[in-house]
Amino acid sequence: MSLSSHLTRRQVLAALAAQSINISVGFCQGFSAVLLPQYTLEHPNITYEQSSWIASLGVISNPVGALLGGMMVDAVGRRLLLQSIVLPNLIGWLVIAFSETYVFLCIGRFITGFTIGMSTVSYIYVAEITTPEKRGVLSALGPGLVSTGIFVVYSLGAFIDWRRVAAICAGVSLLTPCLMYFVPESPLWLASKGNMKEAYNAMYWLRQNNSAAQQELMEFAKDRKIGGTMNFRQKLGLFKRRNVLKPFVLLMVFFIFQEMSGIYVILYYAVDFFKSVGTSVNEFTASIIVGGVRVFMGAVGACLINSFRRKTLAAASGLLLGVAMLGAAICDTVDGPPLVKLACVLLHVSFSMVGFLQLPWIMSGELYPQDIRGVMSGATSCCAYVLIFFNIKTYPQLENLLTSNGTLYLFGGCALLGAAYCFFFLPETKGKTLTEIMKQFDEEKKESDPEIGYKEKKESIERRAVQRRHSAEAAVNLEKSDIFSTNCIQEKSEKL
Repeated sequence: MSLSSHLTRRQVLAALAAQSINISVGFCQGFSAVLLPQYTLEHPNITYEQSSWIASLGVISNPVGALLGGMMVDAVGRRLLLQSIVLPNLIGWLVIAFSETYVFLCIGRFITGFTIGMSTVSYIYVAEITTPEKRGVLSALGPGLVSTGIFVVYSLGAFIDWRRVAAICAGVSLLTPCLMYFVPESPLWLASKGNMKEAYNAMYWLRQNNSAAQQELMEFAKDRKIGGTMNFRQKLGLFKRRNVLKPFVLLMVFFIFQEMSGIYVILYYAVDFFKSVGTSVNEFTASIIVGGVRVFMGAVGACLINSFRRKTLAAASGLLLGVAMLGAAICDTVDGPPLVKLACVLLHVSFSMVGFLQLPWIMSGELYPQDIRGVMSGATSCCAYVLIFFNIKTYPQLENLLTSNGTLYLFGGCALLGAAYCFFFLPETKGKTLTEIMKQFDEEKKESDPEIGYKEKKESIERRAVQRRHSAEAAVNLEKSDIFSTNCIQEKSEKL
């Protein structure tokens, strides 16, 4: 086996281990679509408002989970946090499986929601362990595995009781901590904590090349502080930088258009949605078809993400899914064939999977600086999940206000606006290292106001000198360390 294929295999294994948490995310997101119809049959007196709470409680705890994950990921590390997510995931599913009352069912849904929020650390981990040419496709595994989880839970819900489905979901939650045991921690996180030997061991496991591992860590050491060289005031100042605020605003606008395009409404209310648009196909069958389409198109999207620019994919995806949703709305207006309406909805789902759904989540692990990537990725995900909750909770009221037909027009129009936004404003990250992505925001700042760079340099010259000294010391220690000796390389490789 060539070194190149061995390198690729190691990266794929590590990425799959981290992204496996997204199977459970798919379970959480798709479960309400099969739970609500069955639970309504068991409890005919349940109100519309109670049904909406069952669906939305799986989302309301997402922001809290994302915020906690963002605060913890830089402290405990990417690997340990991914292993720890099993706790709320397992507990939540067991509460659902054994719930006897509406209240306990809601509690279980709320607890499993933490899993979705904290799972975004998988995108940070993958972004930090992969080479630029592999980062896109391996990051796209996340949405693909979410779709796989949704398809599985839709299929199970069509044939077995929702309690048994919850029990199966509980068992699968153990997969991620087991897989993460066999892969290393993010070498960039280890290096940021000053653990250069461990960082090299992890990087060598991933790259299987001594010079490549050295080069990546040396580059990181030149551009980043090693260890705690900033005081609290300086850390707070990080959040005011342009290369932090601008990515945050760009991503949040992207997420707003994503939510208002109807992607998550179809996901959480799949069965009820197909009832409302009046398709002639059985609602459960239609939901399974949607799940299958998502899995297939997720694979297609993963292939396309390395072939086309990110902003091109996002714009094309938004344009096509918007046209598809408007097609469903027009078909509903003229009372067209139900199968045509179903086809339009399936096209909407298909086109969402090649950019509009996956890219904002992927880019949340790419756009932020290393020193606060975990916190800002968590904050971004937190805000995105607040938007999703608002979208899911208000959908029944929105449908009552605008009718199902008006809602389709709204979703289609928002998707078209989102496509235009992506084309004109979204930054490009394809084929760039994380350092290069950071530099493009720094360069924009200097170009927009040349004095900013001068003032910042003057004001922070002492701090930058400390940074260079720490970086140089780390680089020298790295070069002189015995971790680059042939014997040690072989020994560490055998251990890993």
